[in-house]
Amino acid sequence: MTSHPSEGDVSWAVTIAAAFERSPDHVMLFDQDARLAWRNPAAAAASAADPPEGLVAAARRALASQQPVTWLDTVVTPIAVGDRAMALAVCRPSEQLMVDTEGVAHLGTWEWDITLPTATWSAELYRIYGLTPETYTPTYEGYLQLVHPEDRQRVIDATNAVFHEHVPYSHDERIFRPDGTMRYLHTWAQPILDEAGTLRRLIGVCQDITDQKLAEAALQRLNAELEQRIDARTAELQRALHDLETFNVMVSHDLRNPLSVIQMTAHALARLATSADEAEPLVGRIKRAVASMTRLLDDLVALKRIAQGGIEPTAIAVDDLVRELEGEQRVAYPEHSVELVIHDPVQLHADRTLFRAVVANLIGNAWKYTTGAPGPRIDVGAAARPGGRALYVRDNGIGFDMAEYDRLFAPFARLANAQDFEGLGIGLATVQRIVELHGGRVEAEGKLGHGATFFVVLPDSCWS
Repeated sequence: MTSHPSEGDVSWAVTIAAAFERSPDHVMLFDQDARLAWRNPAAAAASAADPPEGLVAAARRALASQQPVTWLDTVVTPIAVGDRAMALAVCRPSEQLMVDTEGVAHLGTWEWDITLPTATWSAELYRIYGLTPETYTPTYEGYLQLVHPEDRQRVIDATNAVFHEHVPYSHDERIFRPDGTMRYLHTWAQPILDEAGTLRRLIGVCQDITDQKLAEAALQRLNAELEQRIDARTAELQRALHDLETFNVMVSHDLRNPLSVIQMTAHALARLATSADEAEPLVGRIKRAVASMTRLLDDLVALKRIAQGGIEPTAIAVDDLVRELEGEQRVAYPEHSVELVIHDPVQLHADRTLFRAVVANLIGNAWKYTTGAPGPRIDVGAAARPGGRALYVRDNGIGFDMAEYDRLFAPFARLANAQDFEGLGIGLATVQRIVELHGGRVEAEGKLGHGATFFVVLPDSCWS
């Protein structure tokens, strides 16, 4: 620095620097020893490190020669802070660059010597207000007439505080241009006092923040619309869940009774039939239909539990559960002999009712799709999978085409090679949702005519 700054010069530089806090241009200030004294957020965001040595060397040369120095695409200009015109260059290296930056950042500057009736505006400030120096002379009273009536008293109060308490202000305000359009401004004002503490002038900066305000308003409207849509969609889902719950209550209670009657009638027919050869196929068909409907009811009840989102974890011996389900399958399909092998005594910690539906679906599918396979076999065990440990169910049945994998867990979707088998296509969808509710995932591998393997990957908390 080449001279000692006055209080007014420092206040002016501070006010300009504060205004350029929002500037997208990189602005830096070095002291007389070429040490970085200040930089705006744009420059700080570009690099948190110290300025490059080349830039520091350029600052030293500029200070030594008292002439502007160019380094790469940066102009370094020596500043005499005692000269107010040069103080403006604290933020930019030349007057033209100051004007250019004001336009880019929508920043206008003003100064008011309170002994005079008029103020001095920069060209950008005239542009912000939609005025010209030829048609408008800046006065305090004229400025107040441009301020939105709802903001006018706040502006008067802030100005009075500057005059009487000598405190700076910074606030948002709205103004009207001559064409009637409204603009949003953010205004800074700094009082300049003499050595006796008497107010001599005001300096300030105005930034046009209309685009920012309009964007904020648009975002608020969008958020309000999204909230309304979410509320409407939530209400629809709640109604759908209520309907599903009502349907499940009806299914689980009203249909189980006739199924029990059908099953008991089938047993009675078997006892009363005069010809076992004639009765057995009919009774077997009835039993399979009852078993199928019972599984469907179990799946729907499980879906209801999933929709309610509640689980009650407890210890489960999976091998015992598999043996229990194996017995049910052998009763329902006595003519289909399957070898079922349990490789590991798996112990899990999960919701017993929901997880029974998982294993029942996987064992039931494996049993069903091994029909007609030579030496039908089902293997159950535990295996390591990426991301966790898995319970697997493997069969040597009809398998599936991996190209149809995306449809495998879709509700009511049947694969091409499964059309001749009974089922509604909601079993695997139920399995997937139950497993996800436990924090896990379901994976499958298969090949047409060569069986399939389903992996239930569960988090460590589910393994005992």
